[in-house]
This record gives sequence, structure tokens and C-alpha cells, in this order.
Amino acid sequence: MTRFLPLLFLWTACTVPAAQPAPREKPPTLEQVQEQLLARAALLIDPLTGQVLYAKNVDETFPPASTVKMMTALLAYRKTGGLGVITVREEDTHVEPSHVPLRPGERVEIADLLRSIIIGSDNDSAMALARSTSGSADLFVEGMNAEARTLGMTRTRFGNPHGLPGPGQQTTARDLMILFNTFLSIPELRRIAQTPVYNLRTVIGLQRMRNHNKLLGVYPGMGPAKTGWTYEARHTFAAAATREGRELRLTLLKSSNKWKDTRLLFDYGFANLPPAPPAPAASVLAPVPQETAPTHPAITSTNDFIVQPEPIVYTVRKGDSLSGIAKRYRVGVEDILLINPMDDPDFLIPGQILRVPQKPKAP
Repeated sequence: MTRFLPLLFLWTACTVPAAQPAPREKPPTLEQVQEQLLARAALLIDPLTGQVLYAKNVDETFPPASTVKMMTALLAYRKTGGLGVITVREEDTHVEPSHVPLRPGERVEIADLLRSIIIGSDNDSAMALARSTSGSADLFVEGMNAEARTLGMTRTRFGNPHGLPGPGQQTTARDLMILFNTFLSIPELRRIAQTPVYNLRTVIGLQRMRNHNKLLGVYPGMGPAKTGWTYEARHTFAAAATREGRELRLTLLKSSNKWKDTRLLFDYGFANLPPAPPAPAASVLAPVPQETAPTHPAITSTNDFIVQPEPIVYTVRKGDSLSGIAKRYRVGVEDILLINPMDDPDFLIPGQILRVPQKPKAP
């Protein structure tokens, strides 16, 4: 009988039903998003169509925490182009808890400081960038608030370059989205914001800096993002994700768990993408259509927007560059990138379709 046991085991194994793959979870419904979302304020947009997919308390003010560093990086990059070296001063180091730490007297490349504040969210690097590019941190903050007014961030006030609690420092989900869109329009900043790991060398040695975005490389399609957290602000977040060539962007304020909220909103958004039009609207913050107002809270009135002409649909040719296309149509490279998200703007493929925004005509 013993010699038949192997055959018995083989027969038994063959008759056991194969394990069935677990069914895919259904994307959340709008009602589930409204019920489960933890953030006090949130905004989810489709930059291709300009449609708001979800909105909650978009004009209510909350502390921004380290999402402030997107404005710090934006201004510092515009002033320097990411080039140059600075000497750290004592005053740059009087900030905690998140820091490199930098040491007074050491020389650090501006490119490293930009990566330090975007990837590692280091507060001393933010102070060094602010002071060195404007003469003082106070002058830099004045520039931050001036830029916020220029961008139309009407309910935002910055109090420092790093995002730790400060008197009156506040923003909204709508304003944070405006800043995020502008931040993403700079190709180098966009690349840094989705870099998983960076090796930073300073006088204290070599540090392996990991991106604070815990969903990078984990959530499908997760792209550039900036995290924030303080006890007062709780979790704050600005993030983009892409699936099958379509990018969605979200901002969150005052969340008890930004990772859960981000998965919830992106899952909902990708399951409810509007059809891609041949020529999308140029504004990424277009008002919510009237027929969806009861379920998607309205963002603004149409009177708040300049009507933009429809973008030109352009097919990339051999030898084309983004700067050349921008010059041909008399727009900025940043204007093109705003509605054509791409990881490497220096690499255009012949046959690739771009939407080139047109400048609004004077009334």
C-alpha cells in the first residue's frame, strides 16, 4: 500500500481546485468618498479637461505645513536657475525639527538645497535658500507673499520659508492647487518631486535621503508630490498621479491620514475620468458645471476667469524642441507644460500630440 501513496497524493493535488485570483476592489463611489474622506479640505482636478472631479471646503483656510516649500523652491529656482553655491550662516541653522543638519561656514550647491527641501523637507535648507537668494529670510517671505498675490492665491499668507507654525500662515485647497500647478510647470522641480532617493553630501557626511511621499513607487502611477505635517496642520499634501497617459492632481489640508485620503480620491478620480477632448480648456481650475453642482461643491463663479481660446493641437515633428514650439506660438514653455504633463520635456517624440495654449485676446 505504501508504494501507492505518492500516486494518491498526486491525484489529490490535481483534484483540488486552483486558487481563484482575488476580485479587484471596486472604485469608491462619490458617496463613499464623502463619507470616508478624512481631510477637512480637498480638491481633485483633471488638468487635461479643466474639470473639478471633487471639491470640499476649497476656500477654507488651514495651516499649510511643509507644502510651503513648493513656493520656496519655486522662487529660489527662478532666482538662480538651480545653479551656484552658497555659504551657510549661523542664522540658517536655528530651525528644527527636520534638518540636514547644515553647519555654519560650509558651502553647499543650490541644486542640493533644492533637492533637500523637496525630497527631504529640510527646514535649515529652506532657510539657507531663502536668506542667500534674497538677502534675508524676511525679504524672501515678502517675495513669497507677492508671488502668491500674482498667482491669484487670494487667501494665502506665508510667514516663513519652511512651513513650521507661524503667525497667520495659512492657505486653502484651491490656492495650494494654484501653487502646485505652477510648481509642476518647472521641469526640474517636477523631476525632483518624484525622485525616490537622493544622496546628499555635506560636512557631516553622505546621507541617503528618501522622499517623504510614502506612496511613491507604491500607489500605481504616483508622480511628483510635496508632503507636509505639523501638529497644528496635521497632514497636508499636493500630489499628481498618472494612468494610461492621464494625470490627476489633488491637494489636501488638515487630514488625519493623507495616504488613505490620496488613495481614495485618486481611485475615485481615475474611475470617473471625463472623456479627453480634442482641445481642452486652458484653465485647470474651471468652475464646476451647473448640472454637477449638487454633488461637486462649486469652486467659483465664471466671472472670476478670463475666457481662454482653445489650445492649438500640434503634432511634434522631427527636430522639434519645447522651447522652439513655445517661441513659434509666442507662449512660455511653462504654459505648454501646464496642460501637457511630461516627465522629460527635453525628450519629444515625432508624432506626439501637444496642446499649445493661446493667449487670450484683449476685450
